[in-house]
Amino acid sequence: MAQEDPIVKKPKSKARPRKALPVFEGPEVRAVAKWIRTAPRKLRLVADMVRGKKASEAVHLLEFTNKRAARTLNKVLKSAIANAENNHELATEKLVISQLYVDQGPMFKRYLPKSRGRATPVLKYGSHITVVVRQRQEGI
Repeated sequence: MAQEDPIVKKPKSKARPRKALPVFEGPEVRAVAKWIRTAPRKLRLVADMVRGKKASEAVHLLEFTNKRAARTLNKVLKSAIANAENNHELATEKLVISQLYVDQGPMFKRYLPKSRGRATPVLKYGSHITVVVRQRQEGI
């Protein structure tokens, strides 16, 4: 019979503990705006500011943000809130932005004349915005 060594160290897991995700109930409601003529990089700056917040709080935050992209994002967020209220009868006070992402849309390619008869490309970026709101579970 082999005797076990009392001082056996288990290898430590190198994985970091995960942050607890909020618990949602009910359907997820989305609103999508396509073909927006604003660069995704500019929209993502504003999107990062409101992602994960309560929907009503995010609307107030976007109304007082001094960026042109905030107006566009506010319209899409209000549309998602209206969809949740009218189509799914969800309470607007409990809505939280569960997902908010900005994808790259179409790119318009133009050319600008430069010296010695050359032409340099000018890329005008577009975006697609998707906002998903869900109802947060009571007590969490």
